[in-house]
Amino acid sequence: MDLRLAQNGDAGRFYRRLTFLLLAVIALVAMAGIVVPAGLGWDFANFYDTGRRAAAGQLADIYRPERLIAGAQPQGKLAFWGAPISAYFYAPLSLFSAEWALVVFKLQNVLALFAALWLLYRHTRRFADASPAEQWKFAALFAGLVLLYQPFWSVFRVGGQTTPTVFLLFTIALLNYTKERFDISAVCLLLALLIKPGFLFVMLPLGLVSGWRFVRSMAFVSLATGLGSILLLGWDIHAAFLQTMLQGMKNAYEWLYNSSLYVTAENLKLLAVPPMETRWLALPVMLLKLAIVLIFGWMYWQSRQQNLSRAAQRHFDFLMAVTFCLMFSQTVWEHYLAVLFLLLAYAVASVRQFSFSAKALLVEIFAVSLFQNIVVVNVVNSRFRFDSVPELIAVGLLKSSPLWLTLVFVVRYRQELFQSYLTSQWEHANVRR
Repeated sequence: MDLRLAQNGDAGRFYRRLTFLLLAVIALVAMAGIVVPAGLGWDFANFYDTGRRAAAGQLADIYRPERLIAGAQPQGKLAFWGAPISAYFYAPLSLFSAEWALVVFKLQNVLALFAALWLLYRHTRRFADASPAEQWKFAALFAGLVLLYQPFWSVFRVGGQTTPTVFLLFTIALLNYTKERFDISAVCLLLALLIKPGFLFVMLPLGLVSGWRFVRSMAFVSLATGLGSILLLGWDIHAAFLQTMLQGMKNAYEWLYNSSLYVTAENLKLLAVPPMETRWLALPVMLLKLAIVLIFGWMYWQSRQQNLSRAAQRHFDFLMAVTFCLMFSQTVWEHYLAVLFLLLAYAVASVRQFSFSAKALLVEIFAVSLFQNIVVVNVVNSRFRFDSVPELIAVGLLKSSPLWLTLVFVVRYRQELFQSYLTSQWEHANVRR
């Protein structure tokens, strides 16, 4: 017994030191991301110009990136995709020059990311082994995976993004949805959708499985915000927003920017020599989307056969809704995959419930996330030419591999995932149905 305690103590000290080492590396990476002035003309310019237009009283021009701002040239020419009222979120950036606003924006990204990860770590560590040594082992593993998971870090290359804030809002929404604090969860989800309407598909499964209380809360905050925004800003700007969204749904993006399940079809449509006709690609894409709907509908139905606790069921429902959104969306920017970490972190914390092959698949998901780094993608694109059908299929599958592998994980190891929700931690979280 004494020998075992001594060994556990040594292991605990090792993992504690490893955790602090990894945290120091994460802090250095974040600091480098803030200090290096990368992305002045990329995504940062989108939010900076939107904030300048909001501060200058030119809200009507937020969906016209080519327009002058108070007589001055815009920082960039990228389209703004947020809801009209969200333009005011970026108005404080107009107080700074572009160079200093870049630093401020990236700093906000880091704070939002770190806050989300801290909340998620505190939430998931309860599902790991409770012994001190194992807790430090999970802390080190969590920190290492954060450092490895490139969707978190790609935002710095483009000058910062709003995805870290959306990730924080989704994390808070998950924790409160699990505890059936639907008002807080609804507010967080609405704020996330105002910032990034592309995550709207999260609401499709949640609206169907959550029950009246959540639907009522979500409807109330949505209607109140929508009516308030229209009364404050007028209808014309909202009509322009809807038109922008409709146009965005028609846009196609190849593997350089897109990590969706459908990027292979987009590659063939945009990059193949000669280009493939859209009509030959539309049917497979439609069938895949239908399959995704059926698979996740089946997963929800299967979960209700497991006699999960209410908290466990809510947690599962939310994670599947976020995962469904990523699987169903036609365009998934690399940094959007940050929200997939909600599911991956829970699976890693509950790894004792999974088989060796399931653990190996989780390792593969994190490994292929390295190809979500924009710098890596640009290097590969500069050195290799992808234009033949086999090449475009291969690179498309590689870029979308985190989602494909996650889909395999969820479907193939669903029973092990359900089993993770039947542990004592969930038993004590809430009364059983």
